[in-house]
Amino acid sequence: MLPSLSRVLRIALAVAVSVGAHHHSAFAAGDDDEEGDEDSAKSNDDGEGGDTESEDEEEDDKDQPAVTAGGLFTLKTYPVSELQRPLTITKDVAQARFGVGTDVSNKGAFESAGVNIDALYGYTDNFMLLGGFDSAYNVNQFVVYAGFAGALAYDVIDFRLAARIGRSAFPVPNAMDPNQIDIVPQGIKAAVDIGFPVRYVAKPEIAIVALQTVMSIDFNASAGDMTRGVPENGAKPDLNPSLGIATNPIPQLSLVVFAALHVIDFDFTNQLSVPATARVEFSPNQKWDVGGEFTLLNVKPAEGQSPFDARFLTLFVASRFGK
Repeated sequence: MLPSLSRVLRIALAVAVSVGAHHHSAFAAGDDDEEGDEDSAKSNDDGEGGDTESEDEEEDDKDQPAVTAGGLFTLKTYPVSELQRPLTITKDVAQARFGVGTDVSNKGAFESAGVNIDALYGYTDNFMLLGGFDSAYNVNQFVVYAGFAGALAYDVIDFRLAARIGRSAFPVPNAMDPNQIDIVPQGIKAAVDIGFPVRYVAKPEIAIVALQTVMSIDFNASAGDMTRGVPENGAKPDLNPSLGIATNPIPQLSLVVFAALHVIDFDFTNQLSVPATARVEFSPNQKWDVGGEFTLLNVKPAEGQSPFDARFLTLFVASRFGK
């Protein structure tokens, strides 16, 4: 028996609704997939952009010096370049420097020698202890000193205070044979040196260094011999500021030229001398320095003497160790 017309229509309508619903679901799923693909592509683009930014940041970081916050270094990151090193050595890092020197004057060349032993220790990152023993002319000249230096403005200006005991010596012509040199020492002197070490970096490779010492407070007088050109040093303050230029043509090599003004008892008429030093230093890594210093003991000598008459040469090696 054939189904009635109304039943056939109901069945056809149900099939049509079912097919339409299935087609709409498939279309919606296709839209979702496309949107998902777009979101995924956008996410990939963003991810690639993020990776690019991250790589740029890493490249920038590689170009930066290895320092900790505020420019405070460890031994591992201690700069090879002299001009990047802090004025006060890093906390828990020590430096020992050993040098051997000799007189290289025309008439007294290699006839006397001296030894220098100097040490620094970083008590904190902006406060260091210092001390040493320096000698010349077969210990006719020597000084033993100890003190500290602290940052007033980190890596710009320090305050330095050091107590010392020692004596100075002067090469003078022999009274019997002018071709021979005698070393005439002063008496033992006790004093306190006061300084405000300054470093101003004018350019990345050039800096002005000054005021390692400014003046000395003397506790006693030391005898001299004015008949032989050896001045007496009274129990009065002495003026002794310094000024120089430091440069790093390459990070491992530093060149420093500086001069000091020594005015005994603040007497500018008869007690003035100007020693000048040129230093060359090579630093192969963070732990070692090697170099030499050439010093003219007085570039403003008395009348009849040459600035090159009194010369001294020192070779040294320095090592750092600690954390």
